[in-house]
Amino acid sequence: MAFKIRDLKELLYSLENKEINEINMKSTTFELIINTNKIIKTHESKYINTIPNNKKQKPEILKIKKNTVSQTINNIIKKSLNTTNSEVYSTIISPMVGTFYRSPAPNEKAFIEQYDYVERKQTVCIIEAMKLMNEIEAEVNGEIVEILVKDGDIVDCGQALMKVKLNSQ
Repeated sequence: MAFKIRDLKELLYSLENKEINEINMKSTTFELIINTNKIIKTHESKYINTIPNNKKQKPEILKIKKNTVSQTINNIIKKSLNTTNSEVYSTIISPMVGTFYRSPAPNEKAFIEQYDYVERKQTVCIIEAMKLMNEIEAEVNGEIVEILVKDGDIVDCGQALMKVKLNSQ
């Protein structure tokens, strides 16, 4: 599972609204630890303990805590948006089970190569199913970034065939 900015926003929003103090998330690709039980420094250079001492905590401190958490959330989101160059990709998937072919016949030129630009409705490959040749067309305009299947491989219904980087138009 890819962890996206939208997921981070939702998680931080939930932490703030549900008054959750700590969360640890770990996967094979990343680790996220959020702990709001710290002494934090506000813009007024006052240190405020965010660990609740008792149930009758002053509303002013809670208000500063929420504002500080909101500012921290906004800073994290701004930094991640500025430092990440996100690109939009589309995947061409197989609509059926069959044999994948990149060219219309053996020893002929392939419909497309890696890094070729394709247009919507352009044939990108053929899938042979029950001796019928089914042309697979691109559904978007863009650049073929990766061909995920080798010529002659058996493909399943819903299997990714090619990765297309969308044109920024």
